[in-house]
Amino acid sequence: MLTDRWFRTESFRAQPETSSSPESATGSEERAIRAVMASYNNALNNGSTDAALALYAEDGVFMPPYSQSAIGKEAVRKAYDKVFQELKFDVRFTIAELVVMAPSWAFVRTNSAGTTGHASTGKTTAEANQELFIFRKDGDGKWRIARYSFSPTNPAAA
Repeated sequence: MLTDRWFRTESFRAQPETSSSPESATGSEERAIRAVMASYNNALNNGSTDAALALYAEDGVFMPPYSQSAIGKEAVRKAYDKVFQELKFDVRFTIAELVVMAPSWAFVRTNSAGTTGHASTGKTTAEANQELFIFRKDGDGKWRIARYSFSPTNPAAA
């Protein structure tokens, strides 16, 4: 699973995987970030704005495709409320890359796949995305999502 210090491919649902990294500052930071990713996956699948919002920095930015960026917690809250009103997710994230760039900055590149239920149509469709999370370690020592952007990888429905 571990190819070098910077690159790790790992799948998870709601619970973080145990790290295979040696005990080190970077290993513990990676485990903490993985735990945030697992919590985010759980919040998304449970449709919980409050749980998702708790993982964002105060000045966090959510950048969904085909939409303006939601900047700051109040705007991020409104964006997730809107998403969860329409969509019910059953997805799984796979970490393609996790890099701790500095003591308080990291990024995670992921792919996700699963299904999405649509309240307006009653249909369930296949879901697949590629995502980029930028994390910042805040003053309280917790890693939080500073920026999050994603794009679909499934072809658009005709």
